[in-house]
Amino acid sequence: MSTACSRIVICVGLVIACTGWAGAAAGAEMTKKATGPVWAPGWALCRKPATPSEPDKFANVPGGDIFGFTSGTDVGSPGDCGVAFEFSGRAGKADGSYRTGTLKTQFGATIADNFSVALSPFVTYHHIRNVTDLEDLRRTQFDGLSGELSYRFIERSAAMPLAATFSIEPRWARVDGTSGVGVTAYSAEFKLFLDAVLVADRLFGAVNLNYAPAIQKTDDDPLGEWVRTSSTNVSGALTYQVSNRLFFGGELRYLAAFEGAFLNHKIGNAIFVGPTMLVKITDATSLNLVWTPQIRGHAIDTDRRLDLDNFERHQFRAKLATSF
Repeated sequence: MSTACSRIVICVGLVIACTGWAGAAAGAEMTKKATGPVWAPGWALCRKPATPSEPDKFANVPGGDIFGFTSGTDVGSPGDCGVAFEFSGRAGKADGSYRTGTLKTQFGATIADNFSVALSPFVTYHHIRNVTDLEDLRRTQFDGLSGELSYRFIERSAAMPLAATFSIEPRWARVDGTSGVGVTAYSAEFKLFLDAVLVADRLFGAVNLNYAPAIQKTDDDPLGEWVRTSSTNVSGALTYQVSNRLFFGGELRYLAAFEGAFLNHKIGNAIFVGPTMLVKITDATSLNLVWTPQIRGHAIDTDRRLDLDNFERHQFRAKLATSF
């Protein structure tokens, strides 16, 4: 299983690395056809087309992370490139001191109409002290890589106010997300994004449905068995456009953890609710902030009103993104 998962991750990396070459090979021929996708040739990645696209003749959802953890459907236009620094933090267990944060540095490009790719390295920090069932730990570690492919299969139009994007993100990880111990882990997150304009130029909504099977084993026991788990994430968000550069909103997320790769046995769930904000610093750079405390949850074999075995009291994120 380890070898198979390694091949999956390697293949995704090759897809991302070779996309520019594929665009170069097909670009000239594809652009001759009135129908079919417009590709950004390998040498033209990160270059805007000479003729700018016409503005939409219907209400649309602004691009960027205007919804918080919940993602919109925008994948950019051919030739768009960007980098994002996304710090996701979690804090608070039933006792002791618990803090962890992950920095995801994402390099992304839109290589065709409605199709984008991304590659991301991760660095993770853990500070654990006097937490039941967890060893004390204070460590910062390189935490693997992920590749992501996103395809918007329903475009918004005057006749279709809803847009939809499907994304898959395979990942290789080196750190257990909860305990911080070294592991070899493979996962793939399948994501469905939906968004819509509720009030033109003012109010926007989005819904995400995510499913992520995973497999891992600890580095301390190389002969140990692989442990299979899975998780789901259902979220909804509303955001209000105060001005061209400022958005405020709120987000509701339902997270569940399972034993087994196919949601075999639920071991816990939690509901998180909190505010979101996005500030467009310039036309190309934005800062997104979101904080969602856990308001309700349940873990098996406990009677607490929160699930602090599988999740935390607080989850938050700061994301700085720029395009070029």
